[in-house]
Amino acid sequence: MPNPLPNPPRTNLEKELVRIWEQVLLRAPIGIREDFFDLGGTSIQAARILAKIEEVVHQRLPVSLILGAPNIEQLAVSLLPDKPKDRKAYVVPIQTRGEKPVLICIGGGILWRPLSEHLGPDQPVLHVGLDPGTIDPIMKKPNPLEKLARHMVSALCEKQPQGPYYLTGFCCDGVFAYEVARQLTMYGHEVGLLVLVEPFTPTRSAMARFNTSLKSVIFRAGFRFRELCRLGVGEFSQYARNRWKGLKRALTDALWRNSARFQVLKQQSGSPELDQIVFVAASSYKPKPLGCPTVIFHCKDWPMLSAGDPYFGWRKLLTGRTETYEVPGDHIGMLRDPNVGVLAEKLKACLEDTRQMETPDFNVVIDTHQKLYLRQSRA
Repeated sequence: MPNPLPNPPRTNLEKELVRIWEQVLLRAPIGIREDFFDLGGTSIQAARILAKIEEVVHQRLPVSLILGAPNIEQLAVSLLPDKPKDRKAYVVPIQTRGEKPVLICIGGGILWRPLSEHLGPDQPVLHVGLDPGTIDPIMKKPNPLEKLARHMVSALCEKQPQGPYYLTGFCCDGVFAYEVARQLTMYGHEVGLLVLVEPFTPTRSAMARFNTSLKSVIFRAGFRFRELCRLGVGEFSQYARNRWKGLKRALTDALWRNSARFQVLKQQSGSPELDQIVFVAASSYKPKPLGCPTVIFHCKDWPMLSAGDPYFGWRKLLTGRTETYEVPGDHIGMLRDPNVGVLAEKLKACLEDTRQMETPDFNVVIDTHQKLYLRQSRA
C-alpha cells in the first residue's frame, strides 16, 4: 500500500497548482510544501508554470514570484486577491439589518431593492458593482469577464472575509455571479448558494449556438401559436398591436447589442456605458464547471430567453445540487411588484433549505497575517 502524500492540497487553487507543477515537472505526487528548486525546477520550467497559472487566475505574474514563494502553499497565498488601489469594483449595502447570512447581489444596482424589501428586515443584502469609468481598458484584453470578476471577488472578500457566500445575479449579471462563485471556490471559500435569475445563456460552440437558436425559433413559434389559440372574440387587434410593439423592442434590442459590441471593442475615445460592458463581457465568456448549490429562476409570462429550457443552457456546467423555479411575470417584470413578492418567498425558502442542509466541515482560510489555517465552518 503506497504511503499517503505528505501535505496534500486543501483548496481548489492548491489542487490546480499541484496539477500544473506535476504536469510541468513530470513527477508526481507533489506535496504543497515541497520546494520548487529541491524538485529540480529550472527557470524555463518556472516560466512554463507561471504561464499556465496565468490562464487560471487571469493576471500577469513575474517569473521572480517563485523565488519568494517556492512551494505551492506559499504560491497559493501570493495568488489570493489583494487590495489594489486601482480596484474596479465596490461593495455597498442595500439592507444592513438582520442576523441572517448576507445575500450578495452581483450587478443590477437599484433593481434589487424591491426584492430586498420583500425579503424582510431580517435579511441583510449587499450589492457588488463595477466602476464603469475604470474598466474600459480591460475589455480590450482576453478574458475580460474573468478579470472584472476578480476585482469583484477582491472587493467582496475585503468586506466579508469568510463564507459561506450567498450570491445572486440577473440576466447578464448572472454570468458575473457565476464566475465570482467559481473564483471564490477556487480560492478555498465556501459558496452556500448561487441564485441565477433569468441568466444569460453561456457561450458555446458555433454548432451548439445554431442548435439553440433553432430550438428557440421553434419554441417561440409554438408559444405564439398557443397564445393565438387562447384569444377570444375581439382580442386579435389588441394582440396584434402588442406583438408589433414587441417586434419593435426586439429590433431595438438587436441594434443596441450590435452597438454595444462596437462601442466597447472598437471605440478609441470615451467610455462605453456599464450595461454595454457587462453585455459584451458576458457574451464572450467561456464558463468552466461549478459545483456549488445553484437555484435558477425563470419567468412564466414571457419565457423567450430560456426558450423552454429552465436551466438556460447551464445544466451541464452545474455539477452540484441544482433546482429551478418559475415566477409569474416577464423577464424584468418578475423583479417588480407584485411578482417580486413571489420571487422573494421562493428565494427565502431556498436560502433556508440551504442553510439547514449545511453541515459542519473544515475549510482553509487566510487570516489577516496571510497565514493558512483550518477552521470549522459551522458550530
